[in-house]
Amino acid sequence: MVQRQFPKPAEVMEFLKIKLPEFGKDARLKKAFTVYDLRDIAKRRTPAAAFDYTDGAADQELSMTRARQAFEDIEFHPDILKPAANVDTTTQILGGTSAMPFGIAPTGFTRLMQTEGETAGAGAAGAAGIPFTLSTLGTTSIENVKKANPDGRNWFQLYVMRDRDVSYGLVERAAAAGFDTLQFTVDTPIAGNRMRDGRNGFSIPPQLSIGTILNALPRPWWWIDFLTTPKLEFASLSTTGGTVGDLLNSAMDPTISYDDLEIIRKMWPGKIVIKGVQNV
Repeated sequence: MVQRQFPKPAEVMEFLKIKLPEFGKDARLKKAFTVYDLRDIAKRRTPAAAFDYTDGAADQELSMTRARQAFEDIEFHPDILKPAANVDTTTQILGGTSAMPFGIAPTGFTRLMQTEGETAGAGAAGAAGIPFTLSTLGTTSIENVKKANPDGRNWFQLYVMRDRDVSYGLVERAAAAGFDTLQFTVDTPIAGNRMRDGRNGFSIPPQLSIGTILNALPRPWWWIDFLTTPKLEFASLSTTGGTVGDLLNSAMDPTISYDDLEIIRKMWPGKIVIKGVQNV
C-alpha cells in the first residue's frame, strides 16, 4: 500500500503558483498549436465578410474540401534505428534553393486579413529561407515586396488581363525587381461563384451596412487597423471597386491561350510555371 503523509506546505506551494495572464498577438500565437487553431483565432477577431473571403471558395466548396482532405490523408512513415543527427530539409525548387520543400502561395487582398499583408509574408519567407509569391491581386506593390524580402526568393503570380499592356507591365516590373519565377495562372479565366461573399454582401473596398457594423462591434481592433492604415486596395490594378467576382470578370480574359504564354515567355528572363493545370 502507498504510505500516506500530511502534505508539506512547501510542496503545496509549488502547485499554487499563479501564472499571470498574457495578452496580445504573441500570447495568442503561443496558444495556437495547429493551423486550425490559427483559423479559430482569425474567426474570432475578424469580421465575417473578411474571414469568409479568405476562408471560402466557389460554389459548394467541393474542390477546397477535397484539397484539404488530400493533405489530411498524407501519412509520414519514419525510418527507425537509422541515425539522423544532421537533418537537412534544404531542396531545389525551380532552379533555386529553398530551406524547406514549400513556399508561400499567392493570396489576393492579403491586407484585408492582416494589417501588414504581403510585407509580413515576404519578410517571414525571407527569414525562413523559402519562396514568397505575390499575387496580381495583392495589396502591396512589387517593389515593396522586394524591399521586405531583398535577399530572398520572390515569385510573381500573373493573371493575364483583357488589357494585355497591364499584364506586360507587371511582368516587366517583376523582372526589374529581381523576382526569379513567374506563375502564369490559367485557373481563373472567369470568376467562381463565391456564395459566402454574396451572402455577406462583401465588396472591395469593404462597404459598411447595418449587418457589417453589428458584426464588427466585438472586433474593434480589426476596424482600428482598417481605418488607421493606408487605403485597402489592389496594388497592381487601377480599378478596385465591386465584388471579387466583378473585379475578376472585368480584368481576366477567357480567351488567353498558348500564344499569350509565348509572348510572356520572351519577356521573362527567369523560370515560368503554369499554375492551374496538371501534367503541363
